[in-house]
Amino acid sequence: MVRFRLFHRWRAPLIVALIALAAGLAGVFTLPVLDRDEARFAQATAQMLQSGDFVEINFLDEPRNKKPIGIYWMQAIAVAATTGEAAREIWAYRLPSVLGAVLASLFTYAAGRRLFGRRAGLAGGVIFAACILLGAEAGIAKTDAMLAATAAAAFWAIIEIRFANGRRRARLWALMVWIAMGIGVLLKGPITPVAAALTVGAMVVWERRLNWVWPLAWWPGPVVAALLVAPWLIAIQTATDGAFIREAFLGDLGPKMVSGHESHGAPPGVHLALLPVLFATAMLTLPAGVRAAVIALRHGGRRALAVKLALSFAIPLWLVFEIAPTKLPHYVLPVYPALAALAGLGAVRWTATPVLWRWLGVLLALAGAALSLLPLAVLIEVGEAPLAASLVTGVLVAASALAAIIAGLRARIGAALVLLAVMGLSWHVGARGVVAPAAERIFLSVNAAERAEALRVETGAARVISSFTEPSFAFGLGGAVDFLAPEALIERQIAPPAVIAIDFSRIEEGAAPDALDDRRAWLEALDTAACRTDAVAGVNYSRGPDPVLVAIYALCAEPPPPDSDAAPTEAAP
Repeated sequence: MVRFRLFHRWRAPLIVALIALAAGLAGVFTLPVLDRDEARFAQATAQMLQSGDFVEINFLDEPRNKKPIGIYWMQAIAVAATTGEAAREIWAYRLPSVLGAVLASLFTYAAGRRLFGRRAGLAGGVIFAACILLGAEAGIAKTDAMLAATAAAAFWAIIEIRFANGRRRARLWALMVWIAMGIGVLLKGPITPVAAALTVGAMVVWERRLNWVWPLAWWPGPVVAALLVAPWLIAIQTATDGAFIREAFLGDLGPKMVSGHESHGAPPGVHLALLPVLFATAMLTLPAGVRAAVIALRHGGRRALAVKLALSFAIPLWLVFEIAPTKLPHYVLPVYPALAALAGLGAVRWTATPVLWRWLGVLLALAGAALSLLPLAVLIEVGEAPLAASLVTGVLVAASALAAIIAGLRARIGAALVLLAVMGLSWHVGARGVVAPAAERIFLSVNAAERAEALRVETGAARVISSFTEPSFAFGLGGAVDFLAPEALIERQIAPPAVIAIDFSRIEEGAAPDALDDRRAWLEALDTAACRTDAVAGVNYSRGPDPVLVAIYALCAEPPPPDSDAAPTEAAP
């Protein structure tokens, strides 16, 4: 039996950090750049490094006034310290997200330990570090893993403020809250401050006492937060003539709060429905934690206060995400540290939990493990992923989940936690690290960028002109691309040398019958004029599972030499 006493002091946070690191790194070096957010963040960061302008955010020629600067700075530091911008190695852009996942797991461990004790903290930290959602976000070059770290840090610091005995100690923790909020604002605007404010507000209403909150009003805290945010905010407002805040709130945040922005609408309850799979490692013990929390609230005392803090962080913020019309699975990640703390409490109280609650955990764990295998089936069907690697991954995930359940039913909760971590790591290493990268059919954009870049270099063209507009295509071409709608592409006067990429799935998009005839005639003329042609078939997963063909035409300044291979490598239609 695995005993908690093996993990005293420094060993516990080290174990949590190593699990988070292993889960996060799975796929970081093997997965190509992903659409659409990761590619946009990475390309904007690359342009910062190219231009030396670390104030304005641009994707190609368009201002990107949606998210603040924080993650771009972190990515720029990581890339500059490793590969450099010219290498276009996406793994370097992902390193801040990996760090964010490790920090989020450590802060979750610390918060759980302060609330419910060392064993609960370790259990919660392991459960969170190995979960599917955190590891997946750790492997994507965008804001959410690092945002989870700021939310977990604020959660831990608020707990310490509420339990603090002396004013000086409480003020130091209040300073940490303000620092977490400042960094959180630089990463993704108001999410971390909203999480902290809702937690404090819920606790004040629940306890009907305000005196413990006063350390948060200690003046250095707001000053430090302002110093973190204000310099860049003033600079970007000046550089954009006030457009950044207006576009960030009215063009990005505001629409998400009133409608299903960018076709990402969903009814309330979707996040709850996804919880068993995205937080599958917590499902076995979370019901036991909820039951222990209810008992603690009835009995009062310090345990009841700890439960109130966890619930005050989890419930109000979760409700905000459920009520908001726009929903993406990763939105609720900042809430997971509190849920992990409750799952850690459930692990500690497992043997004292009534059998009904334990069996509820078993059913949820089975559902979560089963649902986590669905992406493998999709990768096989749509991406033509290798069947053997998919089966091995599925067997490992299923076997470790069943073994964890059996260990839990036999009251060997320490072994169950180890097996839950194995389940999570098996999923990350197998699905993200091996199976998905081998599903080459879904990486149409990456393959098309490689072919287009080869023709661009061969012909000496300055840029690729493309109606295939996925951000990963731009990143793969080093930003040397002009995105145009089909009608704009046809109207543009293109002189050789030039490389033109055509997304044939969009040829009929918005075209009247006469315009469609004109487009087809233009394509026939282009095919005749081209000195080189190529084509890449696959699936553009950003638009759906239907097959897509991207044809690439090279217009040479001079005719190809007689002995060159002028025939297309794949016939374009």
